[in-house]
Amino acid sequence: MSIPGSRQKSLHLSGGKAEIFSGRLGCSYHSQESTRTVKEALEESGRFLRERKIENPRLNAEIMLGYVLGKSYSDLCLEPHRLLSFSQLTKLRKLLIKRSRHQPLSYLVGREDFMNLSFLVNSKVYIPRPETEVLVEEVLKSLRPLSETEAPRRAAIIDLGTGCGNIAISLATELPEAIVYAVDISGEALKVAASNAELYHLKDRIIFLKGDLFHPLKGINLTGRVDAIVSNPPYVTRDEMENLQPEVRNEPEIALDGGEKGLEFYQRIVPLTSRFLRRGGLLALEIGYGQIEKIKDMIACQEDMQPPLIIKDYQGIERIVLSKKKVAGER
Repeated sequence: MSIPGSRQKSLHLSGGKAEIFSGRLGCSYHSQESTRTVKEALEESGRFLRERKIENPRLNAEIMLGYVLGKSYSDLCLEPHRLLSFSQLTKLRKLLIKRSRHQPLSYLVGREDFMNLSFLVNSKVYIPRPETEVLVEEVLKSLRPLSETEAPRRAAIIDLGTGCGNIAISLATELPEAIVYAVDISGEALKVAASNAELYHLKDRIIFLKGDLFHPLKGINLTGRVDAIVSNPPYVTRDEMENLQPEVRNEPEIALDGGEKGLEFYQRIVPLTSRFLRRGGLLALEIGYGQIEKIKDMIACQEDMQPPLIIKDYQGIERIVLSKKKVAGER
């Protein structure tokens, strides 16, 4: 997708020089000698992105230049007068063009941080968001005591719609004895998730299953044996899908589209949870803005589930729904 009014040009050679861009960002660079320092490249890159209405342009520029150089932000600060090579400038400019077309920054650098871990991501997976960390933290609060009892046992967890595996891997990292069943309908997403699990040496404790929600779990004896079912399912309504920010529209539709009212996946998840959960087991869901009453009604219809607890995200939005399966004799 091109940007109206953009003055970008493709790379070409002329007169012994390489013209990367025209316009304010554009300068000529000698193929043998760089004419841009780290400081200058950051200033010009930030200005280029700002003019194209990219949010946090300076931060974007810092992350992309750090990616090109294999340096952290602190390293860039220590080397403001370092000269960039022609190939480094060329790589940076290509990234800037893609970013100006609203390709997500995380896809361009191939990484996204979540729960103090760094996850591989690409255009086949939904990019982890900070609010989902609240979901993981709430599950950890519930499951950590299992390892602190007189007779500790290995927790069994189901992660529905695992994507890049950020929820499953974060839980397995914090709960060293847990086994996680990570499900996704996308084989391409599971490849990314498996790579992330291998990165953190967790492939022996995370079982990746391809299929639609609970379906691939049918052949596994998990009935009444699961300690937590966790999901951040697609919850964007059809109307909202048409008005998403440009960056979000570049993420997989299958990871966003929650049906007409954004509730399709909850309607399929909630009724089946008690079949898998043990007594006292936890259902933990991330939900969209304004969906809380509908979700509460769904859970209220499940006679063996407790009334839900609602947790707000960092913006004060009701984002996480928690409900436990009733213990024996509980009404």
